[in-house]
Amino acid sequence: MKSARRLVGFFGLAALGMAAFYGVVHFDLAQLVNLKSAQSTRVFHLNTTEHAHPKSIDVTTPNDAPAQDMPEVVRWYCNTPKALEGEEGQVPEGFRLKAVFVVTRHGDRVPMETLPNVKYNYNSWTCKLDPDKWPTDPLLSPFVKSAEKLRRSPNVFRSSANGVASMSPYPNSAGGPSRLTQTGVVQLLRVGEKLRRAYIDSKLLTVEGVRENQFTVITTPYSRTYQSATALMYGVLQDDLPKIRVHQENNVLFCGASCQCPLRNEYMKQFKSVDAKRFHEEPEFVSALETVAKTLDSKVANVRFKIIDALFGHVCNRLKLPCTTHTQACLEREHARNVLKFINQDQEQLRRESFNNYSRLAIQPLLSSIAKRMERFVEEKADVAKFVVYSGHDMTMTPLLSVLGLTHARWVPYASHVVMEMWERDRHEEQTSFEKNSTLTKPRKLELKQAVTSLDKSFVRFVHMGRDVTDMLEFCAGKLQTKLCPLEEFVNFVEQGVFQKFGKDSYRGACRP
Repeated sequence: MKSARRLVGFFGLAALGMAAFYGVVHFDLAQLVNLKSAQSTRVFHLNTTEHAHPKSIDVTTPNDAPAQDMPEVVRWYCNTPKALEGEEGQVPEGFRLKAVFVVTRHGDRVPMETLPNVKYNYNSWTCKLDPDKWPTDPLLSPFVKSAEKLRRSPNVFRSSANGVASMSPYPNSAGGPSRLTQTGVVQLLRVGEKLRRAYIDSKLLTVEGVRENQFTVITTPYSRTYQSATALMYGVLQDDLPKIRVHQENNVLFCGASCQCPLRNEYMKQFKSVDAKRFHEEPEFVSALETVAKTLDSKVANVRFKIIDALFGHVCNRLKLPCTTHTQACLEREHARNVLKFINQDQEQLRRESFNNYSRLAIQPLLSSIAKRMERFVEEKADVAKFVVYSGHDMTMTPLLSVLGLTHARWVPYASHVVMEMWERDRHEEQTSFEKNSTLTKPRKLELKQAVTSLDKSFVRFVHMGRDVTDMLEFCAGKLQTKLCPLEEFVNFVEQGVFQKFGKDSYRGACRP
Protein backbone atom coordinates (compact mmCIF):
# COMPACT_ATOMS: atom_id res chain seq x y z
CA MET A 1 0.00 0.00 0.00
CA LYS A 2 2.76 2.44 0.88
CA SER A 3 4.41 1.97 -2.49
CA ALA A 4 1.11 2.46 -4.25
CA ARG A 5 0.82 5.85 -2.65
CA ARG A 6 4.22 6.77 -4.02
CA LEU A 7 3.19 5.46 -7.41
CA VAL A 8 0.13 7.68 -7.66
CA GLY A 9 2.35 10.62 -6.83
CA PHE A 10 4.42 9.78 -9.87
CA PHE A 11 1.42 9.52 -12.19
CA GLY A 12 0.04 12.86 -11.15
CA LEU A 13 3.19 14.85 -10.65
CA ALA A 14 5.13 13.66 -13.65
CA ALA A 15 2.53 15.63 -15.53
CA LEU A 16 3.13 18.55 -13.21
CA GLY A 17 6.76 18.56 -14.27
CA MET A 18 5.80 18.56 -17.93
CA ALA A 19 3.59 21.55 -17.28
CA ALA A 20 6.41 23.37 -15.56
CA PHE A 21 8.67 22.95 -18.59
CA TYR A 22 6.26 23.26 -21.48
CA GLY A 23 3.30 25.21 -20.10
CA VAL A 24 0.97 22.24 -20.70
CA VAL A 25 -1.05 20.99 -17.74
CA HIS A 26 -1.89 17.29 -18.05
CA PHE A 27 -3.19 16.71 -14.55
CA ASP A 28 -4.79 18.62 -11.73
CA LEU A 29 -2.90 18.08 -8.54
CA ALA A 30 -2.48 18.94 -4.96
CA GLN A 31 -3.94 19.13 -1.47
CA LEU A 32 -6.22 17.89 1.26
CA VAL A 33 -6.90 20.21 4.22
CA ASN A 34 -9.80 19.41 6.53
CA LEU A 35 -12.63 19.40 4.05
CA LYS A 36 -15.40 19.47 6.59
CA SER A 37 -14.12 22.57 8.35
CA ALA A 38 -13.33 24.36 5.11
CA GLN A 39 -16.68 24.14 3.37
CA SER A 40 -20.27 23.51 4.37
CA THR A 41 -23.37 22.39 2.55
CA ARG A 42 -25.61 24.63 4.62
CA VAL A 43 -27.84 27.09 2.79
CA PHE A 44 -27.56 30.72 3.86
CA HIS A 45 -30.85 32.26 4.92
CA LEU A 46 -29.50 35.40 6.55
CA ASN A 47 -28.08 38.42 4.80
CA THR A 48 -27.17 41.97 5.70
CA THR A 49 -28.58 43.57 2.56
CA GLU A 50 -31.14 42.93 -0.14
CA HIS A 51 -29.78 41.20 -3.24
CA ALA A 52 -30.68 42.29 -6.75
CA HIS A 53 -30.60 38.63 -7.74
CA PRO A 54 -31.73 35.43 -6.01
CA LYS A 55 -29.21 33.69 -3.80
CA SER A 56 -27.72 30.32 -4.55
CA ILE A 57 -29.08 27.27 -2.81
CA ASP A 58 -28.09 23.62 -2.86
CA VAL A 59 -29.64 22.15 -5.99
CA THR A 60 -27.92 18.77 -5.70
CA THR A 61 -29.33 16.18 -3.35
CA PRO A 62 -27.33 13.23 -2.00
CA ASN A 63 -29.17 10.99 -4.47
CA ASP A 64 -28.14 12.85 -7.62
CA ALA A 65 -24.74 14.19 -6.59
CA PRO A 66 -21.81 12.74 -8.54
CA ALA A 67 -19.24 10.36 -7.06
CA GLN A 68 -21.43 9.16 -4.19
CA ASP A 69 -20.05 5.65 -4.67
CA MET A 70 -16.46 6.89 -4.84
CA PRO A 71 -13.85 7.42 -2.10
CA GLU A 72 -14.29 10.64 -0.13
CA VAL A 73 -11.21 12.19 -1.73
CA VAL A 74 -12.93 11.94 -5.13
CA ARG A 75 -16.05 13.73 -3.91
CA TRP A 76 -13.81 16.36 -2.35
CA TYR A 77 -11.85 16.83 -5.57
CA CYS A 78 -14.99 17.14 -7.72
CA ASN A 79 -16.15 19.94 -5.39
CA THR A 80 -19.78 19.69 -6.48
CA PRO A 81 -21.35 23.18 -6.35
CA LYS A 82 -22.94 23.96 -3.03
CA ALA A 83 -23.84 27.01 -0.97
CA LEU A 84 -20.59 28.04 0.70
CA GLU A 85 -19.68 29.70 3.94
CA GLY A 86 -16.26 30.78 5.09
CA GLU A 87 -14.19 32.82 7.50
CA GLU A 88 -13.27 35.51 4.99
CA GLY A 89 -13.56 39.04 6.34
CA GLN A 90 -13.87 37.99 9.99
CA VAL A 91 -11.49 39.96 12.21
CA PRO A 92 -11.77 41.73 15.57
CA GLU A 93 -13.00 45.30 15.71
CA GLY A 94 -10.44 48.04 15.33
CA PHE A 95 -9.13 46.99 11.92
CA ARG A 96 -9.95 48.23 8.45
CA LEU A 97 -9.78 46.07 5.32
CA LYS A 98 -7.40 47.52 2.75
CA ALA A 99 -7.21 44.90 0.02
CA VAL A 100 -8.09 41.35 -0.97
CA PHE A 101 -5.98 39.04 -3.16
CA VAL A 102 -7.51 35.79 -4.40
CA VAL A 103 -5.52 32.99 -6.03
CA THR A 104 -7.82 30.38 -7.50
CA ARG A 105 -7.86 27.33 -9.67
CA HIS A 106 -10.31 27.25 -12.56
CA GLY A 107 -13.53 25.29 -12.29
CA ASP A 108 -14.48 21.86 -13.56
CA ARG A 109 -13.39 21.17 -17.14
CA VAL A 110 -13.52 18.56 -19.87
CA PRO A 111 -10.57 16.12 -19.81
CA MET A 112 -7.54 17.38 -21.70
CA GLU A 113 -6.77 14.23 -23.67
CA THR A 114 -8.68 11.16 -24.79
CA LEU A 115 -7.87 7.66 -23.67
CA PRO A 116 -6.53 5.22 -26.28
CA ASN A 117 -9.20 3.61 -28.48
CA VAL A 118 -11.85 5.92 -27.04
CA LYS A 119 -13.74 8.68 -28.82
CA TYR A 120 -15.39 11.19 -26.50
CA ASN A 121 -18.81 12.62 -27.20
CA TYR A 122 -17.96 16.16 -26.13
CA ASN A 123 -21.63 17.09 -26.18
CA SER A 124 -21.96 14.96 -23.04
CA TRP A 125 -20.36 17.80 -21.08
CA THR A 126 -22.48 20.92 -20.65
CA CYS A 127 -20.19 23.62 -22.04
CA LYS A 128 -22.96 25.86 -23.34
CA LEU A 129 -24.67 27.35 -20.32
CA ASP A 130 -28.24 26.18 -19.85
CA PRO A 131 -30.12 27.00 -16.61
CA ASP A 132 -32.37 23.98 -17.21
CA LYS A 133 -29.46 21.55 -16.99
CA TRP A 134 -27.60 20.21 -13.96
CA PRO A 135 -26.03 21.82 -12.04
CA THR A 136 -28.03 25.00 -12.25
CA ASP A 137 -27.91 28.23 -10.28
CA PRO A 138 -30.19 31.29 -10.05
CA LEU A 139 -27.20 33.45 -11.02
CA LEU A 140 -26.55 31.72 -14.36
CA SER A 141 -28.95 33.75 -16.52
CA PRO A 142 -28.07 37.18 -15.09
CA PHE A 143 -24.37 36.23 -15.30
CA VAL A 144 -24.67 35.65 -19.05
CA LYS A 145 -26.38 39.02 -19.55
CA SER A 146 -23.74 40.86 -17.55
CA ALA A 147 -20.92 38.96 -19.26
CA GLU A 148 -22.26 40.05 -22.65
CA LYS A 149 -21.90 43.66 -21.50
CA LEU A 150 -18.35 42.83 -20.48
CA ARG A 151 -17.60 41.59 -24.00
CA ARG A 152 -18.81 44.91 -25.43
CA SER A 153 -16.87 47.08 -22.97
CA PRO A 154 -13.62 48.20 -24.65
CA ASN A 155 -12.15 49.61 -21.44
CA VAL A 156 -12.22 46.26 -19.65
CA PHE A 157 -9.13 44.77 -21.28
CA ARG A 158 -5.63 46.04 -20.67
CA SER A 159 -3.05 45.94 -23.47
CA SER A 160 -1.70 42.63 -22.17
CA ALA A 161 -5.09 40.94 -22.52
CA ASN A 162 -5.41 40.82 -26.30
CA GLY A 163 -5.65 37.03 -26.22
CA VAL A 164 -8.54 36.68 -23.80
CA ALA A 165 -10.28 39.78 -25.17
CA SER A 166 -11.23 37.73 -28.23
CA MET A 167 -12.68 34.91 -26.10
CA SER A 168 -16.21 34.59 -24.83
CA PRO A 169 -16.36 35.58 -21.13
CA TYR A 170 -18.56 32.53 -20.47
CA PRO A 171 -18.88 29.04 -22.01
CA ASN A 172 -21.21 29.32 -25.00
CA SER A 173 -20.17 26.59 -27.42
CA ALA A 174 -19.98 22.83 -27.73
CA GLY A 175 -17.60 21.00 -25.47
CA GLY A 176 -14.02 20.21 -26.34
CA PRO A 177 -10.74 19.30 -24.63
CA SER A 178 -10.05 21.42 -21.52
CA ARG A 179 -13.22 23.49 -21.92
CA LEU A 180 -14.83 24.92 -18.80
CA THR A 181 -18.13 23.21 -18.03
CA GLN A 182 -21.34 24.56 -16.53
CA THR A 183 -20.31 22.80 -13.33
CA GLY A 184 -17.12 24.88 -13.35
CA VAL A 185 -19.04 28.11 -13.84
CA VAL A 186 -21.40 27.37 -10.96
CA GLN A 187 -18.46 26.47 -8.71
CA LEU A 188 -16.90 29.90 -9.25
CA LEU A 189 -20.23 31.74 -8.99
CA ARG A 190 -20.60 30.18 -5.54
CA VAL A 191 -17.08 31.23 -4.52
CA GLY A 192 -17.73 34.77 -5.73
CA GLU A 193 -21.07 34.94 -3.94
CA LYS A 194 -19.37 33.87 -0.72
CA LEU A 195 -16.79 36.64 -1.14
CA ARG A 196 -19.54 39.16 -1.87
CA ARG A 197 -21.18 38.37 1.45
CA ALA A 198 -17.83 38.68 3.20
CA TYR A 199 -16.68 41.95 1.66
CA ILE A 200 -19.39 43.82 -0.27
CA ASP A 201 -22.56 43.11 1.71
CA SER A 202 -20.67 43.66 4.96
CA LYS A 203 -19.46 47.06 3.68
CA LEU A 204 -15.80 46.11 4.12
CA LEU A 205 -15.41 46.99 0.44
CA THR A 206 -17.64 49.22 -1.66
CA VAL A 207 -18.48 49.09 -5.35
CA GLU A 208 -20.06 52.53 -5.67
CA GLY A 209 -17.76 55.16 -7.13
CA VAL A 210 -15.04 52.62 -7.80
CA ARG A 211 -12.05 53.99 -9.69
CA GLU A 212 -10.62 52.21 -12.70
CA ASN A 213 -8.47 49.19 -11.84
CA GLN A 214 -9.88 48.78 -8.32
CA PHE A 215 -11.22 45.34 -9.23
CA THR A 216 -8.56 43.55 -11.26
CA VAL A 217 -8.48 40.11 -12.85
CA ILE A 218 -5.19 38.52 -13.91
CA THR A 219 -5.72 35.39 -15.97
CA THR A 220 -3.64 32.94 -17.95
CA PRO A 221 -4.31 32.81 -21.72
CA TYR A 222 -6.83 29.97 -21.53
CA SER A 223 -10.59 30.26 -21.83
CA ARG A 224 -11.15 28.11 -18.72
CA THR A 225 -9.24 30.51 -16.46
CA TYR A 226 -10.69 33.66 -18.02
CA GLN A 227 -14.26 32.34 -17.83
CA SER A 228 -13.70 31.11 -14.27
CA ALA A 229 -12.53 34.60 -13.32
CA THR A 230 -15.56 36.32 -14.83
CA ALA A 231 -17.88 33.89 -13.03
CA LEU A 232 -16.15 34.55 -9.71
CA MET A 233 -16.21 38.31 -10.23
CA TYR A 234 -19.88 38.22 -11.19
CA GLY A 235 -20.56 36.51 -7.89
CA VAL A 236 -18.75 39.40 -6.19
CA LEU A 237 -19.93 42.38 -8.26
CA GLN A 238 -23.08 41.09 -9.98
CA ASP A 239 -24.35 43.81 -12.36
CA ASP A 240 -21.18 45.85 -11.76
CA LEU A 241 -19.12 43.16 -13.52
CA PRO A 242 -18.06 45.54 -16.36
CA LYS A 243 -16.11 47.52 -13.77
CA ILE A 244 -13.39 44.87 -13.68
CA ARG A 245 -10.10 45.32 -15.53
CA VAL A 246 -8.57 42.24 -17.15
CA HIS A 247 -4.85 41.56 -17.49
CA GLN A 248 -3.29 38.49 -19.10
CA GLU A 249 -0.28 36.57 -17.78
CA ASN A 250 1.25 34.12 -20.23
CA ASN A 251 2.54 31.65 -17.67
CA VAL A 252 0.63 29.41 -15.28
CA LEU A 253 2.94 30.52 -12.44
CA PHE A 254 2.23 34.26 -12.91
CA CYS A 255 5.99 34.80 -12.86
CA GLY A 256 6.10 37.70 -15.33
CA ALA A 257 9.66 38.72 -16.16
CA SER A 258 11.05 36.26 -13.59
CA CYS A 259 10.08 33.04 -15.37
CA GLN A 260 13.65 32.13 -16.32
CA CYS A 261 14.86 30.01 -13.42
CA PRO A 262 17.07 27.04 -14.41
CA LEU A 263 17.33 25.61 -10.90
CA ARG A 264 13.54 25.50 -10.57
CA ASN A 265 13.44 23.10 -13.50
CA GLU A 266 16.23 21.03 -11.99
CA TYR A 267 14.27 20.61 -8.76
CA MET A 268 11.27 19.41 -10.75
CA LYS A 269 13.48 16.83 -12.48
CA GLN A 270 14.70 15.65 -9.08
CA PHE A 271 11.14 15.36 -7.87
CA LYS A 272 10.09 13.26 -10.86
CA SER A 273 13.15 11.07 -10.45
CA VAL A 274 12.20 10.23 -6.85
CA ASP A 275 8.80 9.00 -7.98
CA ALA A 276 9.98 7.20 -11.10
CA LYS A 277 12.17 4.80 -9.11
CA ARG A 278 9.07 3.36 -7.42
CA PHE A 279 6.98 2.93 -10.54
CA HIS A 280 6.55 -0.85 -10.41
CA GLU A 281 6.72 -1.43 -6.65
CA GLU A 282 3.03 -1.80 -5.77
CA PRO A 283 1.17 -4.80 -7.20
CA GLU A 284 -2.32 -3.56 -6.26
CA PHE A 285 -2.07 -0.28 -8.07
CA VAL A 286 -0.24 -1.71 -11.07
CA SER A 287 -2.93 -4.39 -11.29
CA ALA A 288 -5.66 -1.73 -11.35
CA LEU A 289 -3.92 0.04 -14.23
CA GLU A 290 -3.38 -3.19 -16.11
CA THR A 291 -7.09 -3.95 -15.83
CA VAL A 292 -7.95 -0.52 -17.22
CA ALA A 293 -5.45 -0.89 -20.06
CA LYS A 294 -6.75 -4.36 -20.93
CA THR A 295 -10.34 -3.11 -20.98
CA LEU A 296 -9.31 -0.37 -23.38
CA ASP A 297 -7.33 -2.85 -25.48
CA SER A 298 -4.18 -0.85 -24.85
CA LYS A 299 -1.00 -0.81 -22.76
CA VAL A 300 -0.36 0.64 -19.31
CA ALA A 301 2.16 3.06 -20.79
CA ASN A 302 -0.59 4.53 -22.98
CA VAL A 303 -3.08 5.14 -20.17
CA ARG A 304 -1.10 5.89 -17.02
CA PHE A 305 -0.71 9.64 -17.64
CA LYS A 306 -4.28 10.13 -18.84
CA ILE A 307 -6.47 7.85 -16.78
CA ILE A 308 -6.91 9.94 -13.62
CA ASP A 309 -7.86 13.10 -15.49
CA ALA A 310 -10.23 11.09 -17.69
CA LEU A 311 -11.91 9.40 -14.74
CA PHE A 312 -12.40 12.67 -12.87
CA GLY A 313 -13.80 14.31 -16.01
CA HIS A 314 -16.53 11.68 -16.21
CA VAL A 315 -17.22 10.98 -12.55
CA CYS A 316 -17.46 14.65 -11.53
CA ASN A 317 -20.03 15.31 -14.25
CA ARG A 318 -22.23 12.25 -13.68
CA LEU A 319 -21.27 10.78 -17.05
CA LYS A 320 -20.98 7.15 -18.02
CA LEU A 321 -17.40 5.96 -18.07
CA PRO A 322 -15.84 5.70 -21.54
CA CYS A 323 -16.04 2.71 -23.87
CA THR A 324 -13.75 1.66 -26.68
CA THR A 325 -14.82 2.37 -30.23
CA HIS A 326 -14.01 -1.07 -31.68
CA THR A 327 -14.74 -3.61 -28.92
CA GLN A 328 -17.42 -1.59 -27.10
CA ALA A 329 -15.82 -2.62 -23.81
CA CYS A 330 -16.47 -0.02 -21.11
CA LEU A 331 -14.71 1.04 -17.96
CA GLU A 332 -16.74 0.31 -14.84
CA ARG A 333 -17.20 2.17 -11.57
CA GLU A 334 -15.11 -0.45 -9.83
CA HIS A 335 -12.21 0.35 -12.16
CA ALA A 336 -12.48 4.01 -11.20
CA ARG A 337 -12.63 3.27 -7.47
CA ASN A 338 -9.58 1.01 -7.65
CA VAL A 339 -7.51 3.72 -9.36
CA LEU A 340 -8.74 6.85 -7.59
CA LYS A 341 -8.68 5.53 -4.02
CA PHE A 342 -4.92 6.07 -3.82
CA ILE A 343 -5.09 9.81 -4.54
CA ASN A 344 -3.45 12.07 -1.93
CA GLN A 345 -2.33 9.27 0.38
CA ASP A 346 1.39 9.63 -0.21
CA GLN A 347 3.36 11.07 2.72
CA GLU A 348 6.85 10.23 1.42
CA GLN A 349 9.17 12.80 3.02
CA LEU A 350 11.60 12.83 0.11
CA ARG A 351 8.79 13.69 -2.30
CA ARG A 352 7.60 16.48 -0.04
CA GLU A 353 11.07 18.02 0.25
CA SER A 354 11.91 17.85 -3.45
CA PHE A 355 8.57 19.35 -4.41
CA ASN A 356 8.93 22.12 -1.84
CA ASN A 357 12.28 23.09 -3.36
CA TYR A 358 10.61 23.42 -6.73
CA SER A 359 7.66 25.30 -5.25
CA ARG A 360 9.76 27.97 -3.56
CA LEU A 361 11.27 29.04 -6.86
CA ALA A 362 8.08 28.48 -8.84
CA ILE A 363 5.73 30.65 -6.80
CA GLN A 364 8.03 33.31 -5.29
CA PRO A 365 7.48 35.78 -8.17
CA LEU A 366 3.69 35.66 -7.64
CA LEU A 367 4.02 36.14 -3.88
CA SER A 368 6.48 38.97 -4.48
CA SER A 369 4.00 40.68 -6.79
CA ILE A 370 1.29 40.45 -4.12
CA ALA A 371 3.64 41.71 -1.39
CA LYS A 372 4.62 44.71 -3.52
CA ARG A 373 0.97 45.56 -4.11
CA MET A 374 0.43 45.48 -0.35
CA GLU A 375 3.42 47.75 0.24
CA ARG A 376 1.98 50.25 -2.22
CA PHE A 377 -1.14 50.39 -0.06
CA VAL A 378 1.06 51.23 2.91
CA GLU A 379 2.53 54.04 0.82
CA GLU A 380 -1.05 55.15 0.08
CA LYS A 381 -0.69 54.92 -3.68
CA ALA A 382 -3.99 55.75 -5.34
CA ASP A 383 -3.63 53.45 -8.34
CA VAL A 384 -3.48 50.11 -6.50
CA ALA A 385 -6.31 47.62 -7.02
CA LYS A 386 -8.11 46.71 -3.82
CA PHE A 387 -9.53 43.40 -5.08
CA VAL A 388 -7.27 41.25 -7.27
CA VAL A 389 -8.02 37.78 -8.62
CA TYR A 390 -5.29 35.55 -10.04
CA SER A 391 -7.20 32.96 -12.03
CA GLY A 392 -4.87 30.02 -12.46
CA HIS A 393 -4.44 26.28 -12.52
CA ASP A 394 -3.51 23.35 -10.31
CA MET A 395 0.03 24.26 -11.35
CA THR A 396 -0.51 27.59 -9.60
CA MET A 397 -2.22 26.35 -6.46
CA THR A 398 -0.03 23.33 -5.72
CA PRO A 399 3.29 25.16 -5.27
CA LEU A 400 1.53 28.01 -3.45
CA LEU A 401 0.13 25.61 -0.86
CA SER A 402 3.51 23.90 -0.54
CA VAL A 403 5.36 27.17 0.11
CA LEU A 404 2.77 28.19 2.69
CA GLY A 405 3.30 24.82 4.39
CA LEU A 406 -0.33 23.75 4.03
CA THR A 407 0.07 20.73 1.73
CA HIS A 408 2.82 19.22 -0.37
CA ALA A 409 2.54 17.78 -3.89
CA ARG A 410 -1.17 17.07 -3.54
CA TRP A 411 -4.13 17.28 -5.86
CA VAL A 412 -6.26 20.42 -5.50
CA PRO A 413 -10.03 20.48 -6.12
CA TYR A 414 -11.63 22.45 -8.91
CA ALA A 415 -12.30 26.05 -7.84
CA SER A 416 -9.93 25.76 -4.87
CA HIS A 417 -8.80 29.16 -3.64
CA VAL A 418 -6.57 31.01 -1.21
CA VAL A 419 -7.60 34.48 -0.06
CA MET A 420 -4.99 36.91 1.28
CA GLU A 421 -6.48 39.85 3.15
CA MET A 422 -4.59 43.02 4.01
CA TRP A 423 -5.76 44.84 7.13
CA GLU A 424 -4.79 48.11 8.80
CA ARG A 425 -5.45 49.30 12.31
CA ASP A 426 -8.39 51.67 12.27
CA ARG A 427 -7.13 55.23 11.85
CA HIS A 428 -9.37 56.57 14.62
CA GLU A 429 -8.02 54.07 17.12
CA GLU A 430 -4.45 54.70 15.96
CA GLN A 431 -4.91 58.44 16.39
CA THR A 432 -6.40 57.99 19.85
CA SER A 433 -3.54 55.71 20.87
CA PHE A 434 -0.98 58.10 19.40
CA GLU A 435 -2.42 61.09 21.23
CA LYS A 436 -2.54 59.21 24.54
CA ASN A 437 1.11 58.20 24.30
CA SER A 438 2.51 61.34 22.71
CA THR A 439 4.38 63.97 24.70
CA LEU A 440 3.06 66.55 22.24
CA THR A 441 -0.16 68.39 22.95
CA LYS A 442 -1.03 68.41 19.23
CA PRO A 443 0.95 65.95 17.12
CA ARG A 444 2.01 67.25 13.74
CA LYS A 445 0.15 65.78 10.74
CA LEU A 446 3.31 64.30 9.24
CA GLU A 447 4.16 62.43 12.43
CA LEU A 448 0.62 61.10 12.71
CA LYS A 449 0.58 59.93 9.10
CA GLN A 450 3.87 58.11 9.58
CA ALA A 451 2.52 56.43 12.71
CA VAL A 452 -0.60 55.27 10.94
CA THR A 453 0.83 54.11 7.62
CA SER A 454 4.08 52.45 8.69
CA LEU A 455 4.56 48.82 7.74
CA ASP A 456 4.12 47.55 11.29
CA LYS A 457 0.56 48.90 11.41
CA SER A 458 -0.50 46.63 8.56
CA PHE A 459 -1.40 42.96 8.76
CA VAL A 460 -2.24 40.01 6.54
CA ARG A 461 -4.62 37.12 6.94
CA PHE A 462 -4.75 33.89 4.92
CA VAL A 463 -7.95 31.93 4.27
CA HIS A 464 -7.81 28.62 2.40
CA MET A 465 -11.09 27.20 1.09
CA GLY A 466 -13.02 29.22 3.67
CA ARG A 467 -10.80 28.33 6.63
CA ASP A 468 -8.51 30.82 8.38
CA VAL A 469 -5.04 29.22 8.23
CA THR A 470 -2.95 32.22 9.31
CA ASP A 471 -1.87 30.51 12.52
CA MET A 472 -0.57 27.55 10.48
CA LEU A 473 1.98 29.62 8.54
CA GLU A 474 5.55 29.20 9.74
CA PHE A 475 6.55 32.82 9.09
CA CYS A 476 3.67 33.99 11.31
CA ALA A 477 4.40 31.60 14.18
CA GLY A 478 4.57 33.39 17.53
CA LYS A 479 3.98 36.78 15.91
CA LEU A 480 0.22 36.97 15.53
CA GLN A 481 -1.60 40.01 16.85
CA THR A 482 -5.32 39.44 17.38
CA LYS A 483 -5.03 36.50 14.98
CA LEU A 484 -3.46 38.65 12.26
CA CYS A 485 0.07 38.29 10.89
CA PRO A 486 2.18 41.46 10.63
CA LEU A 487 2.63 42.43 6.99
CA GLU A 488 6.34 42.89 7.65
CA GLU A 489 6.68 39.16 8.42
CA PHE A 490 5.04 38.24 5.12
CA VAL A 491 7.23 40.64 3.15
CA ASN A 492 10.40 39.37 4.85
CA PHE A 493 9.43 35.78 4.11
CA VAL A 494 8.74 36.48 0.44
CA GLU A 495 11.87 38.53 -0.17
CA GLN A 496 14.30 36.63 2.09
CA GLY A 497 12.88 33.64 3.94
CA VAL A 498 11.93 31.72 0.80
CA PHE A 499 15.60 31.58 -0.22
CA GLN A 500 17.19 30.70 3.12
CA LYS A 501 16.75 27.00 2.39
CA PHE A 502 19.12 27.43 -0.55
CA GLY A 503 21.63 29.61 1.29
CA LYS A 504 20.81 32.53 -1.02
CA ASP A 505 19.42 35.98 -0.42
CA SER A 506 17.70 36.72 -3.74
CA TYR A 507 15.55 35.07 -6.38
CA ARG A 508 18.19 35.52 -9.05
CA GLY A 509 20.84 33.95 -6.86
CA ALA A 510 18.63 31.03 -5.87
CA CYS A 511 17.81 30.30 -9.51
CA ARG A 512 21.44 29.81 -10.50
CA PRO A 513 22.67 26.18 -10.45
